[in-house]
Formats: sequence, C-alpha cells, structure tokens
Amino acid sequence: MDIYNDTVKGLVLNPEFRKWVLNPSPERNKTWKHYLSTNPTSVKDVELARELILELFSNQYPLQDKEYKEIWDNIETKTTKEDQQKQFAKVVPIRQGIVKEKPTSTQDSFQIGYFWRIASILLIALGVGFFASHYKLPEPTVDIPQPVKKVVFNNPPGVKSSISLADGTRVMLNAGSSLSYEENRFKEVRDVFLEGEAFFEVAHDPDRPFTVNAGGVNTTALGTSFNIMAYKDEKQMVSLVAGKVSIGLPNSIDEKILLAPKEAISISPDKMLVSRTKFDEDAILAWTRKTIVFEDTKLAEAIRALENWYGVRFHFQNQPKPGKRLSGKFHNETLENVLEGLSYTAGLDFRIEKDQVNITFN
Repeated sequence: MDIYNDTVKGLVLNPEFRKWVLNPSPERNKTWKHYLSTNPTSVKDVELARELILELFSNQYPLQDKEYKEIWDNIETKTTKEDQQKQFAKVVPIRQGIVKEKPTSTQDSFQIGYFWRIASILLIALGVGFFASHYKLPEPTVDIPQPVKKVVFNNPPGVKSSISLADGTRVMLNAGSSLSYEENRFKEVRDVFLEGEAFFEVAHDPDRPFTVNAGGVNTTALGTSFNIMAYKDEKQMVSLVAGKVSIGLPNSIDEKILLAPKEAISISPDKMLVSRTKFDEDAILAWTRKTIVFEDTKLAEAIRALENWYGVRFHFQNQPKPGKRLSGKFHNETLENVLEGLSYTAGLDFRIEKDQVNITFN
C-alpha cells in the first residue's frame, strides 16, 4: 500500500515495543526513551503505532506474534483503492469495527474486526482532515530530552573579566580561570562551576540559593560576596567578605561548614585537611584591584599566578633550593618590574623573550 509507513508496521510488529505500550516498566521506559532521543524524527510513527496497539490489541483480546503478522499482511494484500474510497467516504470512527462477511469463528471475527479497524485508522489519519481536527492522539509517554546548552566564560592567561549573570549576580573572573553553568536550569537552580579564581557578588534570592561548585566543594549563599580560589592541584580557599555561606565537602552530605564575615576556609588538594582562619581582605581581593601580593607564597603558586596574570610561560634553567618562597606587593606593574623586584629577595636572574621567561636561581 502506498499510504503504509514501514516504520509504523515495524513498531507494531515489534514484540518489545508492544510490551512497553501494554506493560510499561522502568527498564522498558529507559529503552524507548533512548530510542526516541536518538531517533527524534520517529516520534509521529511511535505515536501512531502506540495508538494502534492501545486501541486494537489490548489485553482484553491478546494476540500472538503470528496473528499480528497475518493482520498486517491482510491489510497490504486485501485493501484495494475501492475499499480506501469507501473508508474515506464513511469516515469510520476508530472504535467501530466493519465486518462485511460472516465470520466463520470467534477468532476470525476478531481478526476481521482488527483488520478493518487498522485500515480505518491508517486511512483516516493519513488522508482525512476532519479526523485530524476532531481527534487528537494522546501525548507520548516518553519526553524527548532537551539538549543541554552550556554557557562558558573562559579567561586565558593574561586576561581578567567582569561578568553579569542573568540573575543579577556579578562575577570578577581571574586570569587562567573559567566559569560555566547550564542555561536551561539556571532560572530555577542557580548552580555554577568554577575552575581557577573568582570573586562573587551574589544577587539576593531567598527562594534560589546560589551555589558554586569548585573541584567538588560546594559553596552556597543567598545574597553575599565571597572569593573562591580553586586552581588544580593547589589548596582551595573560600573567603567570605559579607553575608553568610555554607560549604559542603565531597562525601560529607549532611555536614556543612558555616562561615561568618572575614572568615576563610582552607582545603587541601586531597580534601582531607580543612582549616578555618581570618583573612586580610586587601590581600585576598588584591587581584581584583590590579595588585599582586605574595606573602611567603610557595614558588609554584607564585609562578602560576604570574603566568596567568601576564600570559607567559616560565622555564627554570636550574632548580631552586627546596622550600623557596616569595614575598612582595606590586600594583599595576609590568612583568619586568615585578621580576626585578623579586630578583633581590628571591635570588634569581631572569630573561624575557616575548611570552617566554627564563629563570636562573643563584
């Protein structure tokens, strides 16, 4: 038949599809949800096939796989153009069976009724506008998942940025850092993901807490300002400037750490050591004010900060003494001036070649 869709037939003849329609289960729902997500153009076929099974092949008159096949073969071989024209003229309702010959048995009666009812549904659904405007197929039981749209702010080394989120929250993102969130969910759930360092001024919304996930550590606030430093393989620090935050550590679902203003929490890279301290706001927020502050800072952390700040790469010509640390404060200075200042206290010589810095320790 020219009007017949093989996809619909394939679904109706599929035993697993019929089991899902007539006897749904979580596992079958998962299977056919995946089918729909990977075959979005088959939604209409699935709707029609599902309606056929629900209307005609309910548990009241169970059929075997062989009987399904025979009914479909009868439709393809016995339905002529004259039959189709009669069906269009009569616009037979879905639930009305048409039997023109006296059935020889109860089973034959069922099959003839099913045959004409299937033909009626297919003909009417594909060719009659009246049916389309007066009869609506039920909504599919499985929703097609919407694609996730991710918003990402990514600062390369040497670049800092100021960001305004849709809820009014303001974020200053440090160099060599990234901030991301799922746009679909953000209107309902204010969750963002941070790698690197950022300062947040959170818009107050008591019904929607604002949560920053940084390396598995969740910092939640309603309306407050705080700084988070969470570079890979370094200690993480959450510093609360104003308001209140609660901090959840990995594998500590029920235990939350509450911070008061001017308090900071330091978390080791392995998340095993946690310490609470007071902090110097000028030092913590110096990077937002174009100032670099090293206070007995580990060499590796200081080099990472300079690489991100100026967009360069450092190369050591020899190894420094173990445990070397750097100290110094530089406001809006060039890289050359910063290294010149550090050379006296850290005992080093430097050479800058474009975006490469060669360091030799004395």
